[in-house]
Amino acid sequence: MVANLVDETRIFWSSSAERPTPAAIRRHGAQALRLPHLIEDPSPAVVFIDCADTDASAEIEKLRIENGDEHYLIPVLRELSPERVVSLIARGANDAINDEHLENPEAIIGRARDHTKLLSFARDGVADFSLLQNHTDGMVSPVFFKDTNGLYTGCNQVFERFLGIERAGILGKSVYDVAPSDLALTYHKADLGLAAHGGVQTYVAGVRNGAGIVRMVRFYKGVVYGEDGRITGIVGAMHDIDDLRGHETARQEIDAVTSHVSANVVAREGFAGVDHDRPFLERVAAGDASALAHLYRVYHRRLARFLTRLTWKSEVIDEIINDTFLVVWKRAGDFRGEASVSTWIIGIAYRSALRALRDQRRSEFEPLDVDHADTRAEYWHDHELSDLLAKALDLLPVEQRLVMALAYVLGHSVGEIADITGCPVTTVKARMHRARCKLRETLDMLGQVKCV
Repeated sequence: MVANLVDETRIFWSSSAERPTPAAIRRHGAQALRLPHLIEDPSPAVVFIDCADTDASAEIEKLRIENGDEHYLIPVLRELSPERVVSLIARGANDAINDEHLENPEAIIGRARDHTKLLSFARDGVADFSLLQNHTDGMVSPVFFKDTNGLYTGCNQVFERFLGIERAGILGKSVYDVAPSDLALTYHKADLGLAAHGGVQTYVAGVRNGAGIVRMVRFYKGVVYGEDGRITGIVGAMHDIDDLRGHETARQEIDAVTSHVSANVVAREGFAGVDHDRPFLERVAAGDASALAHLYRVYHRRLARFLTRLTWKSEVIDEIINDTFLVVWKRAGDFRGEASVSTWIIGIAYRSALRALRDQRRSEFEPLDVDHADTRAEYWHDHELSDLLAKALDLLPVEQRLVMALAYVLGHSVGEIADITGCPVTTVKARMHRARCKLRETLDMLGQVKCV
């Protein structure tokens, strides 16, 4: 089955300059697109993009606009530089090569076809998810699904009714979008712990229902595994603690759903301690731009969440993320495995953010000036009192904001934060202590302002 999928993967050559399809990829079945930016069949394909005489970023953008995100795009340039590679990946490229690579394209085509094969599997799995959705809609417990980025990928009708939010307002959102910030922080920390350790998890927490009333519920969560043993998501159920039968019902239903999603996959125990990103970093060290693109996609959302605690300007966040992966591309060979790849990459992002802070852009990272009452009142206008925690975090000094974001947004331990920041554990603890004290003071002040 895999061989057939690989053989059937289509390869295209897109050239606005109408350069003929290179013979080396034509031998693999490559065809010239009749219209340079239009792929008529929506099934995932591999597209080599001739960028020798055109703006590579513009070519990628045109192809993405016309054809969506599922195709594997490989810009072909006369010359490659680290800055160019990272820039193209940030714009949506899956790989980046120069003309010389086209002389022996077998390895490039092989990894591209592997990627499109996985996309085909994902497309074929949509119908199965629909069956799962129908199954959970028949359950009595509110049930939800999340991906590894903490975004909701599904829920049943009971969950919708409990929150008072339609499914369209839940899917693709995080807990911070559907719950007050103080409650969302509790859920997020629990999810991080579950994703790190696997297994099952139960805890009691408040949930604001559709009537605006906070009810105490018991969560029962489990993880979903992929074929490589990596955790691919979280599935959870919950029940009102006043319902004595609810816990057993939730446990049975969560077991049924987790078993359905994880059927016929390898258990996590066989992969304990495995750093799944290490092979990709080793490929980056060997000059494989597709591996860098993979790491970029894996870490972009996490880094963006982290950096949002420093600045709200998306262009600044994108610049820091690109700077981070430029360092990853240049220094992947220096990685010694003393920490995880995740800790190493986030440490680079941390230092890139500090460099940006020193690089004449201080105003973009400064905390809000709480001494200006008019600005403050306008800023908090129409925000719920329960949302003040997130706002108070924004008012912390940068170094305190960073350690709190590393701990409570990304879920790192004190030891990992010390590795990321290059500071002693005692310094990290001191910053967190000062941050908590400052938060208490700020929350008191903001609460008074809100009530004025």
